Amino acid sequence: MESKTVGVVIPIYNVQDYLKECLNSVINQTYKNLQVVLVNDGSTDENSLNIAKEYTLKDERFILFDKKNGGHSSAKNVGIEYFSKEYELKNITSDIKENSLIEFSIEGNNPYEIYKVYKSSKFFKNKDGLLNFKIPDIDYIIFLDSDDYWELDCIEECVPRMDGVEVVWFKEKVLIETHVDISTKTIFEQYYSNKTVISKYEWINKQLSKDDFFQFVCFGMIDFNFFRAIHLKFENNIVGEDRIFGIILFLKINFIYMINQELYFYRIRDNSTCNYNSAKIQKYPKYLNDFFGKCKNIERHIGTYSCLKMLMILIQYCESNKKNIKKSELFLIKKKFLPSFYNRVYKDMLKCDKIPIFMKISFFKIDFFWLEFCEYSKNKLFFIKINNNILFLLIFLYTIILRLKMPIFKENHV
Repeated sequence: MESKTVGVVIPIYNVQDYLKECLNSVINQTYKNLQVVLVNDGSTDENSLNIAKEYTLKDERFILFDKKNGGHSSAKNVGIEYFSKEYELKNITSDIKENSLIEFSIEGNNPYEIYKVYKSSKFFKNKDGLLNFKIPDIDYIIFLDSDDYWELDCIEECVPRMDGVEVVWFKEKVLIETHVDISTKTIFEQYYSNKTVISKYEWINKQLSKDDFFQFVCFGMIDFNFFRAIHLKFENNIVGEDRIFGIILFLKINFIYMINQELYFYRIRDNSTCNYNSAKIQKYPKYLNDFFGKCKNIERHIGTYSCLKMLMILIQYCESNKKNIKKSELFLIKKKFLPSFYNRVYKDMLKCDKIPIFMKISFFKIDFFWLEFCEYSKNKLFFIKINNNILFLLIFLYTIILRLKMPIFKENHV
């Protein structure tokens, strides 16, 4: 019995060659009680939006948002906000015509500049149904990238295992479609040890003994009531947002169910957002192109900027949860995640040819926090423990001088 409703969020950007395979894997799921949000993030190719409309028209479980380009984070946030009932939809279409798309607009606050919302006429039985359209309630939420696809029993395997856990985490199959040499070993494989349910603290202990890289978005299902309660969304205006999203999510959960089955097909291809080519900056969302397009190495600049923002989120998490963070969590953040982000930003920022002034100011704050919060750092500057205020002040002044020497942008920051 399919008593639980699963909300599916699929961001779409220039994926006309892959989108049908993705959406076919959704509509053909053996578990049918789905509500599917497609978010076209300003696609500029010929057919991505048309394909999304085609599938929305033929499946009444689908709803399509067409918005200004803002990046994967903003597209996924649209799905979250829709299911959280943060939008007021006003119907533009007054009459229901058979086999047509009903159009809606967003009333009131519209931060992501959603142009139109589309829903199949098949969903509406009469005009009253159209005028009184209500956003559906969901029990669980799951994300799917539009150049990837699911096994047809993916949702059916996940739903029964959601009982008593906040997250179900499944294994992915990596599909390499690029000339770049990339390992196919998944993060899931580093954590799975024949135990189906693990606690947050077991995850922390495993993380301490593994590589410090961790990410999670599409490879699992999340309890939606829990998800809303922790007020977690995706950070806008960055790439690699699945890393900080996964870290914060797993720091807040209690239990994870691990399914050792390849239920997700993860495609790594040239010129995707996560495997970008610095020679083709148009693959980035417009806000990043416009801001960093003048730099010699757009990949390094965008990576540094994104990593800096994620580091600040992690620091904010520590500061706002000082009383609630247990020692094991604090130790993980201190030993693994903070050094990872900090060292990446520190090393890459020195190689950037131009740095926005707000990034410099942010880094001064981070330096201060770093010296105060951490007993040591892998960074070459900070092997010595900070034992007195004089040494603290000298090192902090040195970092300020170092930052000030970097050339800056004069433009407003993104």
